[in-house]
Amino acid sequence: MPTPTTAFADAAAKYGDVDPHDIEAVWIWFRDELPKLPADVVEQVFQDLLTQDGSHPQREIVPVYPDRVPIPSLDASPPVMAPILAERWRALLRRLAANLRARGRHG
Repeated sequence: MPTPTTAFADAAAKYGDVDPHDIEAVWIWFRDELPKLPADVVEQVFQDLLTQDGSHPQREIVPVYPDRVPIPSLDASPPVMAPILAERWRALLRRLAANLRARGRHG
């Protein structure tokens, strides 16, 4: 299960004295302050995040997108190959359609 956003906010509040309701401050803390902490504290933060299972009461954090970061468009996304199984189904359907067309001409 993915780590809930609230777990990141809680970790920033616990280890960095950050307001857990200010998600931008949480991001800034993880980006700028966490790397400056001693390795054992960083390890503890990561362990705290990895042990979150989402079972604690959820509180809503208003989703925001970081300032000065362009929102990616679908056109900017790299093309993705179709799964092999899907490609095999396409090939099978093409052959079936070709066979039906050929039978229609000869039938």
